[in-house]
Amino acid sequence: MIKLERVRTKAAVPSAFRGRTPRNRVVALMKLARERLVAGEPIKVEIESKWSITKDQLLIETHNKCAYCESDITTVSYGDVEHYRPKSVYWWLAYVYDNYLASCAICNQRFKGAKFEFLGPVIAPPSVLATSTDEELEELAKILIPDPLDADAVAIFEDLHRAEGPLIPNPYIDDPEPMFVWEVFEGTEEVEVVPNMAFANSDQIVDACERIYGINRPQLKRRRFQRYRFYDTIRRMLNDMPAGAPSRADAEDLLASFSKPNSEYAAMIRFLDAL
Repeated sequence: MIKLERVRTKAAVPSAFRGRTPRNRVVALMKLARERLVAGEPIKVEIESKWSITKDQLLIETHNKCAYCESDITTVSYGDVEHYRPKSVYWWLAYVYDNYLASCAICNQRFKGAKFEFLGPVIAPPSVLATSTDEELEELAKILIPDPLDADAVAIFEDLHRAEGPLIPNPYIDDPEPMFVWEVFEGTEEVEVVPNMAFANSDQIVDACERIYGINRPQLKRRRFQRYRFYDTIRRMLNDMPAGAPSRADAEDLLASFSKPNSEYAAMIRFLDAL
């Protein structure tokens, strides 16, 4: 995983996910919850899918890679709009733009699903009561649903995220790279993610990421090794090249491209570069 930057402009963020529109949707969900409370039924809300229009921009921001495993998505798949905090649990975040990222179907559907783990106090759901008025629900929505173009509202949302202490990084808010070490196994031709023990709770983070993102699934470890071998071959060739070799500049440019954000497994390459 690498750190991602969310583009916060009107051109990038669909109008359906800024201003009153997402708040109105959540107010409707809270009203449904209130109706169930009045009827003496358990709170269960039905969420209508509205987020597919965000996918193109999210893929731009992830460089067409999965935000979790850094594998290229668009060559072989459409990719998923992933709810970082699962909508089946955090239902009031279903239409929050800052809860979206792009992922591959394997990380999202085969592994993560509705799983989420954290160390701190849970972000509490809206305190909807059978006696809550429409006005009170409107005020709740203003607090819970940050406008992605409102820097102050986004900062509050990110503070809530950090306070909950998720064990699975959100690369838009957290910087994942210091959390991990990349270990190369030449014999089995695999590269595995292991904890960086200099980072707090890294052993728990890696354990959670293995179970929830599948970051050490066998196919991914082998794919990383293929990338590593290509990178390492170019690096060793450069070491053998004389300074004036005609192709040296091209080889240096190729080597540098491996650590760029749009390169598969850039976090791994950056770690290896620093050794």
